Amino acid sequence: MSSFNGVDLFGAGPHSFSLNGWPRQQVRRSFAGIDGEAVVDMGRRSRVIDQVGRLEASTAGELETLIGQIETYADGQAYSLIDNHGLTHETVILEQFELDGPIRTGRNIWCSYKIRYRQLP
Repeated sequence: MSSFNGVDLFGAGPHSFSLNGWPRQQVRRSFAGIDGEAVVDMGRRSRVIDQVGRLEASTAGELETLIGQIETYADGQAYSLIDNHGLTHETVILEQFELDGPIRTGRNIWCSYKIRYRQLP
């Protein structure tokens, strides 16, 4: 079961995560009259974690409350993220949350969403 900051925000609907690799930054310098270049490794930089899924609730009010709970975490603070495989990712910032289409009704009220996190090294 996935969670963000220990809170189950996504358990009511299907969702998945895509983890990108850890990029490294390098500074390259060249000098006139010298073949080659100097490369300085600046180390690992933050990586992007994307999440897509569907939020589901019994009523429109419950769905609105759930959306509000998620939006409160877009505060620039780093939290712990547990993905749908049970792997824990520390120092994760929720950068962007957006609904991906209209709110729909069926057996439940639901909407698709996208989230972009940034994990600090």
